[in-house]
Amino acid sequence: MKDIQKKVTVLGAGAWGTSFATLLAHNGLQVNLWSFEQAVAQDIQKHRINNTYLPNVKLLSNIHVTTDMQEALQDSTWVFEAIPVAFLRKTLQQAKLFTNAQQSWVVLSKGIERDTFLLPSQILQDVLGFKAAGVVAGPNFAKELAEKAYTATIVASHDPKKAQELSDLLANEFFKTYISDDMIGVQVGGAIKNVLALAIALGKGSHLHENTIAFILTQGLQEIAQIAEFFGGKKETAYGLSGLGDMFLTCTSPLSKNFQAGSLLAKGSKLADIERIMTLPEGINTTQSLFHLIEKNNLDLPLCRGVYDVIFQNASVSAIFTRFFKSRG
Repeated sequence: MKDIQKKVTVLGAGAWGTSFATLLAHNGLQVNLWSFEQAVAQDIQKHRINNTYLPNVKLLSNIHVTTDMQEALQDSTWVFEAIPVAFLRKTLQQAKLFTNAQQSWVVLSKGIERDTFLLPSQILQDVLGFKAAGVVAGPNFAKELAEKAYTATIVASHDPKKAQELSDLLANEFFKTYISDDMIGVQVGGAIKNVLALAIALGKGSHLHENTIAFILTQGLQEIAQIAEFFGGKKETAYGLSGLGDMFLTCTSPLSKNFQAGSLLAKGSKLADIERIMTLPEGINTTQSLFHLIEKNNLDLPLCRGVYDVIFQNASVSAIFTRFFKSRG
């Protein structure tokens, strides 16, 4: 039974943040949902729907939306950040003024910071000066979670007690949690699967054969495991919900924004064209971060590198695989 008096905060009123707020509200918690965009907050206040990012989902009355960071964080025991990685540092710097020792912060973001190569939990520690209490990641489309589809996820924490508390806070009749101690590996899976979704969409849009698509998925999983190990995580985490599970969902469904963007790129659209019709997905930023990480550390990640070459160097999709097979036998 959840503590209905407990107040929690979700930072970020995009699709994922809003959907996560509905989960917490369904569990009986009082939720402060912080929105950077005034128009989004006003829309929710007026209609109880986030028409910009999560249309057709009525928000419960125990979700309070605000654009005031101090109001959002006041009296909250748990803070869930769902901010795009490109804006995470700036948002945390704003939030730092209003944090307190009683709060437990949880990472919902997926990506790698471009200039520092830090994962979201590492950005949080760098800015706020303390460790995140946990990370939540898995094959969780925002729309389907908000619709109460049967969904499973990974709750990762360095602290077993915090992991259990977080799991108890989130789990319900349609949302199942599995506990892990590998915060790094879980975050890597959540970040790299977006790049792989771009790869799959580019491949399908370029009419690559199914043999090749299957190879991309398999090679992509290996690269997730390799990157997880590079960051200090566990390779085996790649084969769970936050790796294989999230990769399968994001790489095979047209609901994936990364898949949508990759499909448009395959048809000849440029990033500027895509940005006019949708917010650029996290995979674009992560692809750039990975490229610089690969270059700086001489990493052997040909698929991730190939996605960068196609998007930012005008390479053809077929050229990636010609080079790949020649170089690796």
